[in-house]
Amino acid sequence: MSWIITPCMRLRLIASTPDIEPLIAAAILTTTGSKPSEAYEALRRQPRRVERIVERLEFHHGSVFEHNRLCWLLEAEDEAILKLLLRSRFFQLSRLGGRRWLMSANLRTVIEYIRQHRDPMAEALLESIGEVAPTVYKRLRGETSK
Repeated sequence: MSWIITPCMRLRLIASTPDIEPLIAAAILTTTGSKPSEAYEALRRQPRRVERIVERLEFHHGSVFEHNRLCWLLEAEDEAILKLLLRSRFFQLSRLGGRRWLMSANLRTVIEYIRQHRDPMAEALLESIGEVAPTVYKRLRGETSK
């Protein structure tokens, strides 16, 4: 995964829960009575079905977007980190040294930040999830381009 560079920071997704979208789709289906492990395994083999389920999901239903973890390497000044923390208390950040930070959050936090803020960090976060949550990415990209 490559660096996303803005005027005041660099961001790179370095790790994520595997198969985030099948996991979200399984969480949706299991709230209606399916066995979680069976639903998840079946959905991992049916990417088009996962996409259809996730596309229909309302983003305000947050709980299914919390069953994952995304981790980024972030290079930014202290002021940018403080601004991020003041805007969302759900990002976890640890200083690695100098301007380098390890940042983590779940997909719900990322979705909420992107929807609430039109800034370089929101754009970088959106670009960073494109590979690991392509359906969510496409939906949010459509919302932000309006």
